[in-house]
Amino acid sequence: MKINEYLFMEYKVLTNKYITASQHLRELLPRFTRLPQSERVPNSRTCKELLRELDKIEEEIEIALARLRNIRHRLLELI
Repeated sequence: MKINEYLFMEYKVLTNKYITASQHLRELLPRFTRLPQSERVPNSRTCKELLRELDKIEEEIEIALARLRNIRHRLLELI
């Protein structure tokens, strides 16, 4: 397989991963922002779990974006 074909395939996989992580982040954010508005105060464990999940997703997005940028630069060099 040629390098540019491999890079295009990897770019597609990373794009899908980025989209999935972004969708998950959009699903989590409304739940997180509603916590302080609820009638009862959320327990610290719930907040901690949501914050950890948000951190994990943001990290996945940052990694995917960095890898996508690298692939784009490599493709530009090859084309």
